[in-house]
Amino acid sequence: MKNIMVVDDSKVVRKLILNILSKRDFSCIEAENGIEALEKLVANKVDLIISDLNMPKMSGLELVKTIRSNDLYNDIPVLMLTTETNENDKASCLEAGVNIYLAKPLPPGDLLGQIDSLLA
Repeated sequence: MKNIMVVDDSKVVRKLILNILSKRDFSCIEAENGIEALEKLVANKVDLIISDLNMPKMSGLELVKTIRSNDLYNDIPVLMLTTETNENDKASCLEAGVNIYLAKPLPPGDLLGQIDSLLA
């Protein structure tokens, strides 16, 4: 079973993503910001991270930079799922090590397809 961490400051968005992921055999871990995600990353094996970009305490971009700078976690795929459609934000995220950058809202089948591609 693959473990997916969902990082978003919106509880509603986390629940929507978890509902989509429940269609598959995934184990899910929730975090409401980058700091909480890093704390949970230490305690859990994570196969994929789905993160929002804009969050309090630690943004998704800061989270990715921190993960990519740590040899223990730098190979975990990261899917950035955000409302930000600015090309500069997208470029910054991809440069920092995000594998896939997607804009919300996204059809559930498209999200699952991207997840499958990262876990393949």
